[in-house]
Amino acid sequence: MTTMTQKPTAAPSITPNSGFPTIPTRIRDMRDAQVPPLVVSPAAEQDKQAVCQSLSELGIKLAEVHRTAAEAYLSQAMYDEALPHLGAAATFSPTEMEYHLQYGFVQYLTGDDIGAIKSFNTVIAADENHGEAWFNLGMVLFGQEQHSEAEYCFSRACQIDGKDAQTWNNRGVCLWRMERLDDARTCFQNAIKIDPNDADAKYNLSAI
Repeated sequence: MTTMTQKPTAAPSITPNSGFPTIPTRIRDMRDAQVPPLVVSPAAEQDKQAVCQSLSELGIKLAEVHRTAAEAYLSQAMYDEALPHLGAAATFSPTEMEYHLQYGFVQYLTGDDIGAIKSFNTVIAADENHGEAWFNLGMVLFGQEQHSEAEYCFSRACQIDGKDAQTWNNRGVCLWRMERLDDARTCFQNAIKIDPNDADAKYNLSAI
């Protein structure tokens, strides 16, 4: 049987007294599709820049809080509980690719392949030379038996980091499944050259 190689702070305080208008709890007007009821007064024009800066800083803090919560849940192997916090971290700090990568990893662990693919594609869209995202995307696609698509992902990862034995081995497995045996052998040989102790690549090369 062929084998694939898999990869497996203190929370900042947030002051509740923000200085903004309190969010109302009672509906005062009938809802009108054309003119929604104004329930809070917008900030003055001269204050908008300061408000936007405060919101940006708050988003970063909230992302850190949620990531810390996710780490705590993951330390107890509570993957489902960690998921919403990782999703919130990626939402509050959308340009932090590590959050999206971690979110996709845990989505994969909990069986949400579609969500994982979306998360890894988000990272790749922001940085097409992110080898870890290509590797992880390949892993998910291989699990769905999309061998051609997975091989492309591993090939991109190999282009970015040609000295990763795991990536060469996994690319070889995809090629084997696609019956491209000579190419598969080359990949296994490359993996062994990089890591002579790579048991998966050795087994695959001997079995092909």
